[in-house]
Amino acid sequence: MSYIFPQHLFPSEKVLIALGSSIGDAEAIFESAEKFLDENGLEIIKKSKNHKFPPYGGVAKNEFTNAVWEIEIQGLKEFSYDKARKFLNLLQKCEDHHGRTREKQWGDRTLDIDILTFGNLECNTTQLTIPHAEIQKRDFVLIPLREIL
Repeated sequence: MSYIFPQHLFPSEKVLIALGSSIGDAEAIFESAEKFLDENGLEIIKKSKNHKFPPYGGVAKNEFTNAVWEIEIQGLKEFSYDKARKFLNLLQKCEDHHGRTREKQWGDRTLDIDILTFGNLECNTTQLTIPHAEIQKRDFVLIPLREIL
């Protein structure tokens, strides 16, 4: 079942991320990721339940655990591309800290974190697209997203 979530309903003041894991203990990895983010000035405001989904993209073989979290960034006063890039870099450090490798796109991984929204920022570059371009196509994002919005 696919959910439709009109783009205009995404709250413009929220920072939302999607998490996925198909290698290891996803519950423990997500708990550790929360601690990592907290230690780096981020606060998780809301978390969806963790959901199980089949792999996406035809490369990964394992079932994924997915969730969506709403984040608050300490001291953030405006949503700019530079701040979003710094946020992305921090999320990638969190992925790396949890053993993420990037050999194959859509392959199995210990932790994948995507920025869904970054306040009211809209951008489309080779490094960063916000809001995330694939939200509407992915039940593994839409279902947990509906829970927290």
